[in-house]
Amino acid sequence: MSQTGATTPFSTSSTLTNSPILKEKETQLASSFLSPATAPGASLITSAAAVLESIASRNSEVVFGYDTAHQFGVGDLTKEWSKTGSGATYVEMQNRSGAGLTLAGRLGQGTSSKKDASGVISAYTTPEGLSQMAPSLASLPAASSSGRVVLQVPAIFALEPSLTLTSSLAPLSTSIPILPEGFSVVLSSSAQETADLAAVLYNVPESHIVHIFDQYAAAREVRRISYPGVNLLSPAASVEQALLQTGYSLFDYHGSATAKTVFVVLKGLLSSVLEAIADKIPEVGVVSVRVLRPWNAEKFLQVLPQTASTIQVIDEVLHEGSTGLLYEDVFGTVVASRPDLSVQSRSFTPAKILELASRPSELISLVAASAKSSSSAGVQYLYPTNLKKLLFYGTSSTPLTTLPTVVAQSFVTTPGLTARLSTDFDAFSKAGGVSVSRVLISSDDAAAQNLPAKVILPDQEAEGTADFTAVLDQALLKTHDVLHNARPKSVVLVFSQWTPEEAAANLATASAELARQKGLAIYTLNSKAISESLAVTDSESKQVMENVLGHLAFLRLYAGASCTETKLTKTARALFGEKIAGVDVAKVASRLWSSIFQVPISAAPAVDAPDAPAKPLKSFEFNAVELESFRGLDIGDHESTSLGSWRDAAKNIIFREAYGLPRPDTLDSTQQDPALRPDLEDRTFLVTCSVNRRLTPLSYDRNVFHLEFDTAGTGLKYAIGEALGVHGWNDADEVKDFCAWYGLDPSAVVNLPVPSPNRGPGLRQTRTVFQTLQQQVDIFGRPPKSFYSALAEHAKSKDHRLALRFIGAAEGSATFKKLSEVDTVTFADVLKMYDSCRPDFATLCELVGDIKPRHYSIASSQAAVGDRVDLLVVTVDWVNPSGSPRFGQCTRYLAALKPGQQVTVSIKPSVMKLPPDNMQPIIMAGLGTGAAPFRAFIQHRAWLKSQNIPIGPLIYYFGSRHRSQEYLYGEELEAYLAEGIITHAGFAFSRDQKQKIYIQHKMLEDGEMLAAMLGGKGEGALGTGVFYLCGPTWPVPDVFEALIGALSQYAGFTRENAMGYIEELKEEERYVLEDGKAVESLHVVPLLAEDSAIASRICSDYSHPEQLPLSNQPFVFHALSEKGQIIGKLDLFQVVYDVTKKEIKPKDQMTSFDVRELEKGT
Repeated sequence: MSQTGATTPFSTSSTLTNSPILKEKETQLASSFLSPATAPGASLITSAAAVLESIASRNSEVVFGYDTAHQFGVGDLTKEWSKTGSGATYVEMQNRSGAGLTLAGRLGQGTSSKKDASGVISAYTTPEGLSQMAPSLASLPAASSSGRVVLQVPAIFALEPSLTLTSSLAPLSTSIPILPEGFSVVLSSSAQETADLAAVLYNVPESHIVHIFDQYAAAREVRRISYPGVNLLSPAASVEQALLQTGYSLFDYHGSATAKTVFVVLKGLLSSVLEAIADKIPEVGVVSVRVLRPWNAEKFLQVLPQTASTIQVIDEVLHEGSTGLLYEDVFGTVVASRPDLSVQSRSFTPAKILELASRPSELISLVAASAKSSSSAGVQYLYPTNLKKLLFYGTSSTPLTTLPTVVAQSFVTTPGLTARLSTDFDAFSKAGGVSVSRVLISSDDAAAQNLPAKVILPDQEAEGTADFTAVLDQALLKTHDVLHNARPKSVVLVFSQWTPEEAAANLATASAELARQKGLAIYTLNSKAISESLAVTDSESKQVMENVLGHLAFLRLYAGASCTETKLTKTARALFGEKIAGVDVAKVASRLWSSIFQVPISAAPAVDAPDAPAKPLKSFEFNAVELESFRGLDIGDHESTSLGSWRDAAKNIIFREAYGLPRPDTLDSTQQDPALRPDLEDRTFLVTCSVNRRLTPLSYDRNVFHLEFDTAGTGLKYAIGEALGVHGWNDADEVKDFCAWYGLDPSAVVNLPVPSPNRGPGLRQTRTVFQTLQQQVDIFGRPPKSFYSALAEHAKSKDHRLALRFIGAAEGSATFKKLSEVDTVTFADVLKMYDSCRPDFATLCELVGDIKPRHYSIASSQAAVGDRVDLLVVTVDWVNPSGSPRFGQCTRYLAALKPGQQVTVSIKPSVMKLPPDNMQPIIMAGLGTGAAPFRAFIQHRAWLKSQNIPIGPLIYYFGSRHRSQEYLYGEELEAYLAEGIITHAGFAFSRDQKQKIYIQHKMLEDGEMLAAMLGGKGEGALGTGVFYLCGPTWPVPDVFEALIGALSQYAGFTRENAMGYIEELKEEERYVLEDGKAVESLHVVPLLAEDSAIASRICSDYSHPEQLPLSNQPFVFHALSEKGQIIGKLDLFQVVYDVTKKEIKPKDQMTSFDVRELEKGT
């Protein structure tokens, strides 16, 4: 089937045109797929937020997605495009104090090889996240065409303790005042404006940008949007100039040109409503502020009508009685230029904004009262009467979750009409959640196109406004107030298996009374029974048929008496073709026509006894932008883990072909054996450990060891510099102990679905419980925040349930951080802490998730060693505050390997590649286990020389603490030096002498040689050397300075030219940095300063123990990476480790680089 519209498959509300039940035909939207490569000017049916992500992905070098933004629906598309290689790199981040240091650190590293990104770094965060980020943004270098930051900020806010969502800019009152001068703060309100500004703001090279948009309402609506002409705009000198290119200005004015009362408000939800009110009340004007920083007083005064006598400044604040930043700007401007004006402050808290958004009539009254206007008496609605409003209530258990999308689709492609869809979720009022979808239909020229659907069809107005209401799950009639928003005399359609009389009996007393008062016409449709009567059998076809029936039922009821069966059949044929799920469309329409029944409301009996109080119905509360339970109804998504028997395992073995499994003897060397970790999409190989040798002395506190794996007969091939993904196992004894505690039979058989699309649908694997917990399920891994919320649903203890919900909620962030970063609890630990939670094994597997592979740089050249792959690894272990030992999962597994044991591995590409010309000089700098890829480089050059192939110079810098303890592969290196393979070496053993020596010091000594090789001064290839650095990140600035110094002193560069030249080397892949292996296990270790024994053991790697005791600061908190490098999180400790000077010092003495490195580590 051809898709038409935005390819955003992440929720039912993502697109109007991806429905599986639409007729297979080309439409006017057939080419409008949304991606980072979407053509400017394309007409799309999607959300503004999706377009914004597309623009950010196409214009950025890297996008940092912070968790606070992701939970509100921003980042999924960017992440998907990053995975497929069609967009910018996406990095998932957590918001915390100092979060902006990551941006400063990345921007300080310079640009990447992405030619069209212009050094732009984008980030998604919320107003609250911006407040945490703002103090550290002072570390950013000035914006320029080669590097700048664009922060995309969805304006949405969770009220506490209810977690109900609202639109609020209140957190900006604490973040905007401390933003550096180099930032411009721009706000947008409508959907098209959000898309347009998202594009234009990437064309202001001399300014960092904060773009705030209405994710509460407008930006999430799915509607027709024109994709902005991103590549058609020329770079602008300022935000104002950039806006003018697309017809926008710093301020918008709405209302009477002779208004006496003018409201000033920031662009957003409130401005959209106030602008609509100003168009209805003659005495009122509204100035909407699009650019808050830099504030332009002159332009502000120009938009004010000369007749204005009073200015009402609406500020969004966190607490009642506070004065917002907008009032200060307006007052300062007016008092200096128009002292005749009265400037008044009116502050709204997030809760008040929710109230006004839910009841727009209150805002109309408030505006009228402030302006002393009598004209508001006739203002009932802010939208035209020809606008039709549809409301759908659903749950995750119904196959009709896509019906709102299908209905909207039937109008969105109709000439002369527009349609838009907005979907909200209530995660707490019912298991699995409840959805509320609003569909608005109007003529193309209808007013109020910029007024959000949530305002036009609000939640809490006393008088309902929905012209049509659909209840997609009959259970909601008993529990939720689904008729409150229905307009009097309107139609309600209930999808139910009840008869009309049963539906009347099951209608809650309050709902029945409301239906009588409003004169509602309630109908039922049993779409499931009709689908079965039409002989539709498979699940997917049933879903298709039920949605078609729902759509036709809506058309019949909505059209009223003017609809006939003939007209309905004709419409169905035009929409869906001649057949639906193999059934003639006329037959479907006929069956539907005779299957809609009206519920006899007038005769409905009371459900509750007269002497028993009626149970109050639940109101819908918007507290989730998206729920996992609503992510489509693909049957493949519902496959789950299940306990089975040995008979199931036997079937899979004996009847392989019946289960889609080829026999091993039919596979060629390029095919994946489906029996070898079929749950993994990566091509995997089973290799055999042949050598496990410790390289450091037993008395040394770091176990650095060398591994060799035999790859003969596996088909494994790898290139120089690539990484080996090791699929490690959990400790066998710990798995047995957990099974005993949880009451699991380790030998029981379990069937697990194989999610990989590469191996076809329906594929499952069979293992024992022990194998599953040891080899696949990450039961001893670190649980994310979402695990606590999910586990709460399985708690039998009320206290446990409340505690887990608290930890999983926003207000439990501090508790979660302590558990995760200080106590370093595992999934198993949490289950033991809250032992009333005992989900069944299948559910437990789904809650926990799979063990992720750990990647290690390969320390060998396959050309030199043949059927073998080598690794260089350092173990990770620590003790948490409670005294429990902790281990890095994969390094513990590798350290325990015995020769002969088999290991599942995969290959991952790397940036560490040899230059194309063997004569080019190679300059390598490695610290600790960062030596791994350089051992492969050296081996390969040695092999080339053995084949009589000429090779160029090879320079090797290596650093560790002591030559006698950590001179990794020292004997090999000495041999290579003797043979002339390594033409020059700089070994820096920092603790072997009183004065510490590091690799950058060795490089300074060799400045002339480095300048000749890198600076183009050598002859031919000898002047085109390549520099590599692998290992911890702390030496990067010093190494960079050493190269700058060499180029400046010996190659005739100025410092500025030398810096630019190194940037060019990056682009040419001649200056390559790799931050060593990814941090496998990050943990915070609290140290009592007076406990010198512990301090010495933990910190001797980088500092003298006697430096630790600090009497006035008794606690030192550190985080250790897999490499033993001390990193940390600034809001956890007062004393930190200075990564540049290798010493402990108070936090307030940290430099910006120190902070950047700490943030990068976490």
